[in-house]
Amino acid sequence: MYFKENIPVFLLFMSFNAVILFIGYVDNSIPNVAVTYIFCFNLLIFAAYILWDLLRKRQFNNEFQKLESLEDTAGMTEGNTPQQRIIYGKLNEMRMIHQHELDRESQKTRENLDELTRFIHDMKMPVTTMKLMIDDLDVKEREKLAVEWTRLNSMLNEVLYLKRLPNIKNDLYIEEINLEKLLNVSIKKLRDICMRKNIGFDIHLHERAVHTDRKWMQFVIDQLITNAVKYSEDNDIVIKGQMIEARMILTVTDYGRGIKEKDAGRIFEAGFTSTSNHDDEQSTGMGLYLTKEVCDVLGIYIDIESVYSEYTTVTLTFSEANEFSKITMK
Repeated sequence: MYFKENIPVFLLFMSFNAVILFIGYVDNSIPNVAVTYIFCFNLLIFAAYILWDLLRKRQFNNEFQKLESLEDTAGMTEGNTPQQRIIYGKLNEMRMIHQHELDRESQKTRENLDELTRFIHDMKMPVTTMKLMIDDLDVKEREKLAVEWTRLNSMLNEVLYLKRLPNIKNDLYIEEINLEKLLNVSIKKLRDICMRKNIGFDIHLHERAVHTDRKWMQFVIDQLITNAVKYSEDNDIVIKGQMIEARMILTVTDYGRGIKEKDAGRIFEAGFTSTSNHDDEQSTGMGLYLTKEVCDVLGIYIDIESVYSEYTTVTLTFSEANEFSKITMK
């Protein structure tokens, strides 16, 4: 890079020395030794200048070539030449402007998230009141409203957990929990929908205890059971739990719509609903995305196996209880 930038300097030196040699060749009165002396002296001075110039510019040029973002300019040297100092000043100015824009946008995002959180919490109160009112209705009327109430409550929870997700690591408490209790809570929330769709549950838990965070694990279970119920009808949902190689394996299998093979690789993407049922208003495309993100933080491996129009099996593989779990659990 340095030599490319200084091609005019090299050409000028070569031209200057060529003129000296030409004059010495044409004018016989000038001794050849003098011409050779002048040529070598110029070459020595030029080599010394090039070496000095290369060394003083090298550090800045190397740092400049390694830049990957404007934030990296904070650790750069200011340079040793006027041109380098001008470049550094411009980069630093751009970095400050960029940082100011980021701070402003971050502040707007925080304010919007705070407003969203307040809105969700404000909505939770009337939603809870609605649930109490629905429970007092006749069976037929209650079944109709309970389905829509469950959908509304589920969507509010998704938004709330989406907002909490960036700070999930600050909200973890690892303890021994009973999976059966979490499953019962999730199933109870969907009781009215299950009765209406004639869905039952076949639960076989050979092992019930796992070490994880109760609140976030409840969210994961809620999402899996809700999805299984949402896409099933007139079938039992099979839930199994067993220990394999010191790891708890939990599977949830439904015999509903299933997932097409071309969609299998995208089901954990944020906002992806499906290609075959793209107009499905029940799907937000956020449930499995949030579930995957939470599982990654909790150290749970999630996998989905499905055959379209036959079945879908979600498998959760829990981590072994480690020293961190023993320290933090009650």
